[in-house]
Amino acid sequence: MNLAHSMKKVLFFTCEPGGAEALIPVIRLLQKNDYGVYVFAYGHACERFKKNEIPFVEIGPIGKQHGFPGNAGPDFVITSAASLPAKDMSEKFLWENARGAGIETLAFNDQWQNYAARFSGCSEDERLKYLPDYINCIDDIGKAEMLEEGFPQEKLLTFGHPYLAGVRKAFSSITIAEILPLLDTGTSEFRSEDTLLFVSEPLLENFENSRGYNQYTVLDHFLKNVQRSRRNARVIIKLHPKDRGERFREIASLFSDIRIHFVQNELSSLECLVLADRVFGMTSIMLIEAYLLGKSVVSLQPCLVAEDPLVLSRHRLISCITDLADFDPFSFASNRKAAFNVTFNESEFLEFLAEKVGRNPLAERQRSL
Repeated sequence: MNLAHSMKKVLFFTCEPGGAEALIPVIRLLQKNDYGVYVFAYGHACERFKKNEIPFVEIGPIGKQHGFPGNAGPDFVITSAASLPAKDMSEKFLWENARGAGIETLAFNDQWQNYAARFSGCSEDERLKYLPDYINCIDDIGKAEMLEEGFPQEKLLTFGHPYLAGVRKAFSSITIAEILPLLDTGTSEFRSEDTLLFVSEPLLENFENSRGYNQYTVLDHFLKNVQRSRRNARVIIKLHPKDRGERFREIASLFSDIRIHFVQNELSSLECLVLADRVFGMTSIMLIEAYLLGKSVVSLQPCLVAEDPLVLSRHRLISCITDLADFDPFSFASNRKAAFNVTFNESEFLEFLAEKVGRNPLAERQRSL
């Protein structure tokens, strides 16, 4: 029997950069284990797939009852769970469409925040209306928090975080010498211990000012404290792919005493983290990457009016500044208080998927010999 004829088909979809990062290791794992993998994407996810050499088909937004992208007939559907309902409903509609076709679905969370929004519609009566068959809630923290928000326990799985699981290994292969020419910083005087990294994210666009702050007010507060603490300091500002650089540059122009470098898509998150020992931001997953790498990490959430969205500061693993008081950004040292297990349990995931699609990998290999 030809193995190709029994190959099970798995459809992947995301339109978000963070969602793509979470799915790429899963895609590669299934490719190595004799699955037929079909990847569909649009938006900022496409750039991540291209950079990681993942073959994909670029499509548009997915609507209700549109079937499957490319008329694919999958045995299983795996997506991210990264889109807010006011911005995009493609993931949610794909789960619904698959259910109508009798195909099971699994969504991978890429963060420990915005749980309900990931699986709800735009109106209050659509809270948790859009649920796939299964959700990888990452770990016991995600599971406990999602149960508190009313998610059905039978849908929650804890496979770990596919992307974060590989951060340390990927980081170890990057050197400052490779990165500096792209920043035009002058290699002779560059020192990571004297450099601050600020990580942005499009909070105003996604949440307006519902958290009590946005990326622009936080950057202004941060740079004021940098300038007060050490003139001529070097700051790298990592923009999110969705950020618009003009407004950031307007803010930066007010701080001429600081050597500011902007980075958006030119460098990856890990390449940026090579350049600085102290990392500041709000709730970005890059803060979690930095924590796993032993960096000094501080969450800046001045005037916070809701529950802390960042899992690290919410569980008191890092410092969180929630007021507008002065602080010295160079006074923070590495503060890793506890291990944060993000291991991706590949064997458990493969066993789960094989059961769902009716595969027996051992028997398939024997038939192919």
